[in-house]
Amino acid sequence: MSRVAVRLARNVAWLGVGEVVLKGALFAAGVLVARGLGPAAMGAFTVAYGAAMMLMLLLTAGQVEVVIRETARRPATARGLSRLSRGWQGRVALVVVPVSAVAAAFVPDGVLRWTLLAFIPYAWFRSSLISRGAVFKGLDRMEVEVGARSTELGSALALLVLLASVSAPVWTTGLAFSAGAAAGVAVVLRPLHKLPPGVEPGFDSAYLAREGAVFLVLSLGLQALLRIDTFMLAGFGFPKEQIGLYGVAAAPVWGLLGVAQLIAVAAYPTLAKAATGGQLNIRRVLAIAFCGAAIGTSLATALTLVRVPLVRLVFGPQYLGAVPVMAVLVWVLPGACLGMLMGVLVAACGRQRWSLPTQAFVLLVVAVADFLAIPRWGLLGCAGVAVAVWSSGTVISMTIASLAVRNPRRPGESVPPAVEPE
Repeated sequence: MSRVAVRLARNVAWLGVGEVVLKGALFAAGVLVARGLGPAAMGAFTVAYGAAMMLMLLLTAGQVEVVIRETARRPATARGLSRLSRGWQGRVALVVVPVSAVAAAFVPDGVLRWTLLAFIPYAWFRSSLISRGAVFKGLDRMEVEVGARSTELGSALALLVLLASVSAPVWTTGLAFSAGAAAGVAVVLRPLHKLPPGVEPGFDSAYLAREGAVFLVLSLGLQALLRIDTFMLAGFGFPKEQIGLYGVAAAPVWGLLGVAQLIAVAAYPTLAKAATGGQLNIRRVLAIAFCGAAIGTSLATALTLVRVPLVRLVFGPQYLGAVPVMAVLVWVLPGACLGMLMGVLVAACGRQRWSLPTQAFVLLVVAVADFLAIPRWGLLGCAGVAVAVWSSGTVISMTIASLAVRNPRRPGESVPPAVEPE
């Protein structure tokens, strides 16, 4: 087996183990809050945790993807690149954190207000953890971030057990997660400090800011694309029970998209090196696209076979009305998985900006199509729009990827990046 295949297999294995541990820990955290602190507290926790994830995304400033790619291209710049990137994120935080704190302070519900405020430090520590962990992902050392994230959630869970046992106020859950993330940062700092000094990246923070801004917009756009159907249903005044059915149908579908995301993250450093070395071509684009479509089709077929017992056992028989919707929505996966792999291929070539017009166009098409389909066909119309748009988008994403591999962009044009031999 080639070194590339071995490296990819190792990356996928580490990321797979990490995802199982992390998703399991988050599920356990939800159970602890729901059972120990009550339904109202669970509602405040859910909103505050979701807001913290959005804030964390803003605080990373799109630097995670940039650092992974640039470290893979020039491993000797790892420490300098991390320092430069964190400096830019610090300047972003000086604006974003105070604005977030003021916004949270104006929330009228007192319980939610204090919970939102308590989760702001968590967003900062979490962004710091994954930003520093990105250096090691670029070096094909996925285990570093997995270990740090495991420490984060393990520490938070231990504190949540204590808080639930004494029925503490729900805002203390934010402190528990913040303490856990701080412990995770401490874990990732140790191997970071052991990296050799290396050389300077050869570009300034302005380059990182420009590159990261595109990744940030793409990440926010993807989140909007995944949730626009729910927003449209609410906008048309559908009952909460119906929106809940759609949410149950969508949850396992978008959850399975994480499989393609895992593979994409694992392959990202290798693809960045290949793009820099001129080793990508149309044939490889087609091969990667075929793999994405095959992964999505396999996942869709498996979910189709188990959808009825899955809904009955996990969500309860009262949600069986979601089964017909899931039967349609599940076929989003082939196009979505292919698009995920094409997106990371474009990013590896440094042409992520080319994806912005496409994403904006797709969002517009989905909004217009939902506006026309939802009043006539309801939940099934919403699911059908998603499948049609994601499937037709494969042609666009493959075209952009083909153009990107023909003309990869190199960082700091005047400083060709070094690539370690395979």
